[in-house]
Amino acid sequence: MKDHSYLGSGKLLIREYGAATAFEEVGNCSALTFSPQEEKKNLIDYTNPGGGNRNEVARLTGVETAYTFHDFAAENFARTLRSSVTTVAAGTVTEEEVVAYKGGFTPLSKVATGITAVKAASGATTYTAGTDFEFRDGGIFVPTGSTITAPAAGAANIKVTYANAAQKVVEALTQSAKQYEMLFVGLNEAQSGKRVRVHAHKVSGGLLASMGLIGEEYGAGEVTGGLMADTTKGTGLSQYFTVVLEDVA
Repeated sequence: MKDHSYLGSGKLLIREYGAATAFEEVGNCSALTFSPQEEKKNLIDYTNPGGGNRNEVARLTGVETAYTFHDFAAENFARTLRSSVTTVAAGTVTEEEVVAYKGGFTPLSKVATGITAVKAASGATTYTAGTDFEFRDGGIFVPTGSTITAPAAGAANIKVTYANAAQKVVEALTQSAKQYEMLFVGLNEAQSGKRVRVHAHKVSGGLLASMGLIGEEYGAGEVTGGLMADTTKGTGLSQYFTVVLEDVA
């Protein structure tokens, strides 16, 4: 038999099942696996003292899939956190009402690139940058010595005007589970780059297993899901996934 060793790399693409749209790239993925599962029914051989199996039936119970992505893109989180995504253009927010306390940081409704002005909620007083407030980490920090008055009954005590960066907002776990098509287009590096294509026809939208935001290694999103039977496939065609391998010369 010829050498068919495999060392794979390539791209994972996904689209919603049944959608009239193109596949979208997931980006840099370090792992992609398909794992068929089975349940065995064993009939013990009672005719011999040593036991053993008289018969065995193995039934397919499903196909699990898992992949690990490294591009922390809003679209990847939308799929794996059942989320909605809103795109926010870069611009200016004028006099946003904010509840801010002395001695601490307060986030703004959008990630800011700089604060233009801070006024009292009444608009009667304009506060001084560096003394009454500081721009920090995309939001506002109010020093303990600031002349900004404390909020009353949780009402806004300042109005902030600032510039915001272009950004995407992911509202996590707000959508119902969806089904997807998955397409792997890759190369077998062990065979001089012979092409490989795997098409999973109907995949349950798996949830993100972990979302590491702090660490000493590059961030990774681990996703697990399951393949479901696509009953629209014809006789003799796989309802789960198809593998295409370019011939080895």
